[in-house]
Amino acid sequence: MRSAPPAVPSARIASGSAAPTERCVSLAAVRGFRRYSIALAVVLVPPAGGVTSGHAASAAAAGGASTTSTTPASASPAVSTTPTTPTTPTNPTAPAAPTAPAPAKPQPEPRTRILGLPGSDVSNGAAQLRVTLSAPPAPSSPRPTLYPAVAGRWSITGDTEVFTPSSTLAPCGTYKFTVWADTTATDHARVGSRDVLTLQVACPPVAGLQEILARLGYLGAKLHPRYRVHLHNGPETPRQAAAQAYGPYRGSLAPDPSDAPPVTLGTLDATTRGGIEIFQADHRLAVTGEANAATWRLLLIVAALDHRNPQPYTWVSVSESLPETLEVHRGNRVAVSSPANTGVAGAETERGIFPIYSRLVSTTMTGTDPDGVHYVAPDVPWVNYFNGGDAVHGYPRASYGFPQSNGCVELPIGTAEEIFPMLAIGDIVWVQ
Repeated sequence: MRSAPPAVPSARIASGSAAPTERCVSLAAVRGFRRYSIALAVVLVPPAGGVTSGHAASAAAAGGASTTSTTPASASPAVSTTPTTPTTPTNPTAPAAPTAPAPAKPQPEPRTRILGLPGSDVSNGAAQLRVTLSAPPAPSSPRPTLYPAVAGRWSITGDTEVFTPSSTLAPCGTYKFTVWADTTATDHARVGSRDVLTLQVACPPVAGLQEILARLGYLGAKLHPRYRVHLHNGPETPRQAAAQAYGPYRGSLAPDPSDAPPVTLGTLDATTRGGIEIFQADHRLAVTGEANAATWRLLLIVAALDHRNPQPYTWVSVSESLPETLEVHRGNRVAVSSPANTGVAGAETERGIFPIYSRLVSTTMTGTDPDGVHYVAPDVPWVNYFNGGDAVHGYPRASYGFPQSNGCVELPIGTAEEIFPMLAIGDIVWVQ
């Protein structure tokens, strides 16, 4: 028979004593098992149907008292040899932790809008061109372009791109102005579509043309401004020349010399047409008497350089008062004075101011006399046409100084030869 294991006395726990620590309990293995030691947490099991004593209950409640006991093999083991993992108690009534909101989707950038463009009619080629966007232009935004290209610089003022030409857009010219699809304002998407404008640049006003021609000596006139201003004299920048052409002074052009043909400021009169023709002929342009694009382009260059007419201002005056005379004026002096013949009754020489438009060393003239007789006059020398078929030329007569021609101004052949090299296309013939 097996002998019962000796009883192990219960450890007493004094009330109010410190909680006992873990203790190492030596268990005698039953037969056939080896003795071993293991750290165990001692669990107090109350007797069936019994009540734990106050001391034991207090110890159990304190969680620090322990009792060593031996349990028969047939009984449920009172000691668990398997270490347990403590769990964190949960509180089912605790509120759930707040969930972070999902990140908002980025909003698309607004598209760049073009709020301002140059007008299709450019009245002042020297003025700035402006393009206004819906926000300041982005640094990477492409600048608008002009075709043909124009020298100048772009700058930014607020929401506006500003082009300042170095001199001017070509007067009387046409340009293509392009705002590109990649144009972008700050914090905006690009424009998205290309915008192409046709710019028509106006010619400068007639007054600007006259003031330049007078300053360069192609008109016998001097500017008298309405207000006291400083009149520039000498070379200037191309931009200054263009600005003066597009923004002429107000006032009048007084004849200079005082007996020179008159000029009406702001009117493309015959005297002004003559000045244009002289300039065009001197610079090998087509002589039209009109300030076209080619004339303005060269005139602004010449004005900036202050290249003046190398010849004194020249004109011809014809007096129909008896005895009829012709005088050639060069600047302040009368270079030649001679008796002359004008048209007879029925073929009078028209009075007025006329620029010379054609010059011939010799030509054949044909026409019909006032009495109806047709004539052919070959080899008429030293001819200067100024009004239709009327010309200043040489013609042999017995005398001069009274009406004898069919409308032309006749001179002795020697005098006609003398004055021929003094005159040029555009010089004025003033019949009074």
